[in-house]
Amino acid sequence: MTNYTDVTVKAQNVGPGLCFLLLLAVWAGVFFIPEAIFLVVPGMIGFALLFFIYYLASEGHLAGILGGIVVSVILMAIAAAIPVIGWIILICWILYNIARAFESIQNLLPDALLSAALYASLLIPVIYQLDHYGNSNTWLTIGCGIVYFFAAAGCTARISDRSDTPKHSLFLFSVMLLSVPMIVLLLASIAASLRAAFQPSLVKTTTKLPQSVSGYTTARGTVVADYTRNVTQTVVSSTIVPGGGAVGASLTGSLAELSTPADEQSVKRLNHEKEQRYATNKDHHFYRHDGLNDKKIGNFIQAAAAVGTLPPLKRENVLFYFDETVIGKGDRGVVLTDDAIYCLPGMFEDEKKFYIRFSDIEKVTFSGTMNKQITLWLKEGKKQKITLTQSNAGAKKVFELIELAID
Repeated sequence: MTNYTDVTVKAQNVGPGLCFLLLLAVWAGVFFIPEAIFLVVPGMIGFALLFFIYYLASEGHLAGILGGIVVSVILMAIAAAIPVIGWIILICWILYNIARAFESIQNLLPDALLSAALYASLLIPVIYQLDHYGNSNTWLTIGCGIVYFFAAAGCTARISDRSDTPKHSLFLFSVMLLSVPMIVLLLASIAASLRAAFQPSLVKTTTKLPQSVSGYTTARGTVVADYTRNVTQTVVSSTIVPGGGAVGASLTGSLAELSTPADEQSVKRLNHEKEQRYATNKDHHFYRHDGLNDKKIGNFIQAAAAVGTLPPLKRENVLFYFDETVIGKGDRGVVLTDDAIYCLPGMFEDEKKFYIRFSDIEKVTFSGTMNKQITLWLKEGKKQKITLTQSNAGAKKVFELIELAID
């Protein structure tokens, strides 16, 4: 049985399918109008870049980039004030960001290969046609079309495995389209960061130096003995100071982190969203095991025991609870355990009180406008309805959790 705390609803994500349709539309446009390639490819890259920037801004990642720059400036100041220790810290910071960049390049390689296959499949037939004065090669076009289709399918599958919302899917799609120039940019940024880590600087200082003067006799016959005088001179010296490499390395590291939706980052983000979605929300009459109302769930357990035909329910077995009572007494509603559903319908509903194991459910459907109805289609051919009136949002969560449990 699937544990509710380890699953995420992904059935509603239409993003991967939308990306696949966009790729097919691009191929169809270039197939029928080869000259359109000169607008399509720049348009794809431009769209990807704009959406990439929009995603960073809307998800609050720009603040993280600025924070990295501030840290770099502070470390540069420390390195200038404390030459040895500060330089060591600064070098560690630069190497840390460069390591992030190399990891990002490694993670971007699958996207880059798929992206290169897409672009090449679009460009090769057009280049052949232009090179042969408008004559196309049918077999070449068919071959490139097959490669393009499989590359598009690979992109869609890769996006589907790592995304949970249409917005996130389009972000991964934009990363895939930009992966080749991103790798080039990251490599160039690494080289620039290392080159600019420390720079020689010419420092001019004014100092007074002693100068010995030999004795002499003036024109009037005055004898002047040997003496020493101070002469002011400007001395130019070379020193090593922190350069802009720390800032460049920070930007490189930020780009590396944001451009690569690594699986581990995706899992952490999805788990956070999942926990927030299924956390206790009193406005939705929805309670999770770590936020149960003791009085409400106690009344529900007593009511379930009073039915006499339901298996005993213990508080520690309750994973989720929906309160269907109007005044909040809690003795009516739905409880989901690890393997079953306890349903005590509301006072004004005509459904029967029941207990059903998830393993006995074939499928579940969700309907209704004002009030929500969850229909359980049992493997034995019967069906059982659950009507929830107190919160449509909470009812939707109950449906999603049941759907996940029977998958």
